[in-house]
Amino acid sequence: MAVGRIKFAEFIQYVVDTWSSGKSLNRHWRPQHELCRPCEIKYDFVGRYENLMNDAELVLANLTAYGSPKWKVAFPHMRAFRGRIPVAQERHSLYANISRDNVNKLIRIYEKDYQLFGYDYHWVLR
Repeated sequence: MAVGRIKFAEFIQYVVDTWSSGKSLNRHWRPQHELCRPCEIKYDFVGRYENLMNDAELVLANLTAYGSPKWKVAFPHMRAFRGRIPVAQERHSLYANISRDNVNKLIRIYEKDYQLFGYDYHWVLR
């Protein structure tokens, strides 16, 4: 599967190669625990992409409750960026062409994030 001109497998190879060479990943691909330091900063809210619209409403409602101006924020519906296949099926098809070695490397790179933020990665090992 390709996004733009770059295939998903090529992107994964870039992440794995960059990480393996000791170079720093772009902040978009870097493990999130390195950016937000959840062990050092006491957050009172951690949102999830899967709940973006509900989480955003909650945060904005709390900001409004504390006297901040009420902003009109609208997020595109998540399905607008995807086809009509279920997310689980989509992710399985994306990883179908990723080597077991690269899957294991990705898990090592992002394992702490998976654990801290409650994401299951075991499905990709099956």
